[in-house]
Amino acid sequence: MDYSRLPESARRNVEELAAEPPLETVRLFLGVQFGDSESFDEVRSRLTVLAGTNIRFHQRELHALEAVIADPPTEPGALARLVAWDANWVLDDESDPAALAFLREVAQMLREVIEAAPASAERWREWPPSGL
Repeated sequence: MDYSRLPESARRNVEELAAEPPLETVRLFLGVQFGDSESFDEVRSRLTVLAGTNIRFHQRELHALEAVIADPPTEPGALARLVAWDANWVLDDESDPAALAFLREVAQMLREVIEAAPASAERWREWPPSGL
C-alpha cells in the first residue's frame, strides 16, 4: 500500500498505530479478546468472524505478540501479570515461562486465523508499514 496516497488524517492514524509499543498493543488485544472469554475456541471464533472482512488489526496484533515473545519484559512477574490481569486468564502455573507459553499459543492461533482469512479481507501488505 502506498501510504503517501492516504489522506493526512488516515496516514497519521497509521503512524500512531505503528509507533505504539508492542507491549501496549498486546495488553489491549488480550483485554479485549480474552478479558471475558471462557475458552480459546470462543476467542478463535470471534477473531475468525472479524477476519472475514478485515485482518489489518490481526496483523498488527500478531506483530506485537511476536515482538513481546522475542523480547519479553525483564521485570520478574511481568508476563504472568500480563496474562492474569490484562487477559483475565487463569493459568495452572502462574510463572513467566507459563505466561510466555500462553502468548505463543495465542500468536499461533492468530497466525492460523490470518492464514484462513478470505483473500477479500482487507489487509496490510506488511506491518509495520514502510514508507510512511
